[in-house]
Amino acid sequence: MGAPAIRPDHPQPSTAVAPGAIELEHVAVAGMRVRVGHRAPATALPRGTVVVLPGRAEFIEKYAETLDELTALGFAATILDWRGQGGSDRFLNDRWRGHVVQVEDYLADLDAVVARLVQRRATPPFLMLAHSMGGHVGLRYLHDRPGTFAGAVMSAPMFGIRLQPTPEPLARAICAVAIRLGAAHRYAPGQRARDPDRIAFARNRLTSCERHFDDLLRQVAATPELALGGVTYGWLGAALRSIALTRQPGYLEAIQTPVLVCQAGQERIVSNRAEAEVARRLPRGRLVVFPDARHELLRERDPIRRELFAALAAFAAEIMG
Repeated sequence: MGAPAIRPDHPQPSTAVAPGAIELEHVAVAGMRVRVGHRAPATALPRGTVVVLPGRAEFIEKYAETLDELTALGFAATILDWRGQGGSDRFLNDRWRGHVVQVEDYLADLDAVVARLVQRRATPPFLMLAHSMGGHVGLRYLHDRPGTFAGAVMSAPMFGIRLQPTPEPLARAICAVAIRLGAAHRYAPGQRARDPDRIAFARNRLTSCERHFDDLLRQVAATPELALGGVTYGWLGAALRSIALTRQPGYLEAIQTPVLVCQAGQERIVSNRAEAEVARRLPRGRLVVFPDARHELLRERDPIRRELFAALAAFAAEIMG
């Protein structure tokens, strides 16, 4: 049995939502709460609903600008905080540790969000916009729940993790041994609690946009309870097992959903080689490279973001007819 749910003190469901605001609520998953945000477009009838799947350690408020872009395109938008991060319940008493037992826990979170959208009579078709870890979870979901999403746009998806100099099979074996020895909740090598004093724009690997970098620091300073530190052996082991699953023969070939894989040319977090291989194997996969972008494409400089959302809009128009 896992640790009891750790309740966040911060977010509660909204009762009155101002125009352009994010409506927040919680949905129940396995006795825990997942925080969900909804944003309506200015148009009376949305073109469809985009479900945003954030990356590891992210939270809803970080995506406010992305939600603005989506609603400006005429879509309704829904976003979640995965269990274990943001304003959702945490798995561990030490809330800084990024932990999960299995990726299937995240799939259950997404199942609950989709069920809630159906309950709310959200406008179809459903489109997926997934970043980093959210891209991996989204890929698994497209395989397990075919037909739920009409298409998916993946921003620097975690189809592989840069673990240099440790080969991925060795890292997976090390995590398996650590978990068997009872160290699943301990930080993996090189991981630690979040330390604001160690965060500097000049050393960051996520974005070349200083405005977005500083904006995130302000958000976290204002609501530190939403932040997260490094990953545990449990999280890393779960991620590597799940990545290995998606590489099995026939797995990717079974996914018939159109997928646009958006790759950052200056990537230092996930594997660009893995992204290209997944795009190649997907029956309806397509790869587009943003040469000057770092990992967080959705938080990059405005010219890069404009190019990304133009690609998203063209992709959506194509698959929606």
